Amino acid sequence: MALFTDLFKNIGDSIDDVLRAQEAGEGTIKENMDDLCDILEEEILRSKASEDEKKELLKRLRKFCNTETNIMLVGATGCGKSSTINALFAVGEEEEETTEVVNDGDDDVVVAEVKTKKPKYVEVAKVGSKADPETKDIEKYKIGNLVLWDTPGLGDGTEIDEHHKEVITELLREEDDDGNALIDLVLVILDGSTRDLGTSYKILNDVIIPELKDDTNRILIALNQADIAMKTGRHWDYEKNEPDETLIAFLNEKVESIKTRIKEDSNLEVEPVYYCAGYEEESGDVVHPYNLSKLLYYIMNSLPAEKRVAIMEGINTDSDNYEHNDEDEDYNEGIKDSFYDSFDYIGDGADKGAEIGGTILGIPGAIVGAVVGGFIGCVHSILDDIF
Repeated sequence: MALFTDLFKNIGDSIDDVLRAQEAGEGTIKENMDDLCDILEEEILRSKASEDEKKELLKRLRKFCNTETNIMLVGATGCGKSSTINALFAVGEEEEETTEVVNDGDDDVVVAEVKTKKPKYVEVAKVGSKADPETKDIEKYKIGNLVLWDTPGLGDGTEIDEHHKEVITELLREEDDDGNALIDLVLVILDGSTRDLGTSYKILNDVIIPELKDDTNRILIALNQADIAMKTGRHWDYEKNEPDETLIAFLNEKVESIKTRIKEDSNLEVEPVYYCAGYEEESGDVVHPYNLSKLLYYIMNSLPAEKRVAIMEGINTDSDNYEHNDEDEDYNEGIKDSFYDSFDYIGDGADKGAEIGGTILGIPGAIVGAVVGGFIGCVHSILDDIF
């Protein structure tokens, strides 16, 4: 109990609050991160660091906790952008909306409440002034600080494709409040079920690469529908939910072909990821996601450290989605490590001789490891349940 008494004196929270913070798995990732950010901000202010150092740490902490992460998804019609979004992120969630029905004679008397459900995150986003106000050019999903931009499919005709290219170009040119590019990562999804990837190569070469110029590390190439990539047979093990050796060899060959083609066209070196977002067939058979953890792992590591928290706040928490992957690496552990490693961003450059209380975050101040560990423990438990 002496430990918790010390925590109460240092942190300024009640002992009960501290004890509750130790309970692993309480709340969501976002709720725990919000609590943790509040505690860290207070502790930075109370720390023995210099005023300049406090300002720098607070600046980094607030950017870490509040910065939006914007991901644009691009691909040909039918490549599976929407299914990928639904598999990876919590856009399918609904929220309950309550409407009060009042007495016509007395507006202050509520006679009934009608409860309905509506999509929680999706909204139609208009980009630029040229877009027809009745045209749903881009769907925007906002989950906390994560913003997903689902661009319209390409390949439905020259005229409409040109319009879509203009919309994508305008979005790539948008800047955030600090004057930096709004889009942090462009996820180009290729259709693994077809050999004709000309439309995708064209949007890469004509729009995305020229607009990003020297910042092409913001491009990630992913090959969806890996389970139906071969026309000579399915070669998919439904029981294990994975490709057989024949399909693996075919997919690896296709990935190398994509790498070579993009290198020849644009001199851009990429490392495509093949995966299956999952779906239900007309027969009722369910193909579960495959290599989704690998795709998420690549997304995490394609982003700056301070941008990764938003990804984890918005992920789909269905653990079944991340169960089946190739065995090249332990992607689930890699995802968690990438998330935890991002905390180093806060204390980067801080005086290592300053008083260090929380070894997990490594920032100066009176942070007692048990408190920080309590909140981190909650997030650990949540992620362990998912991955």
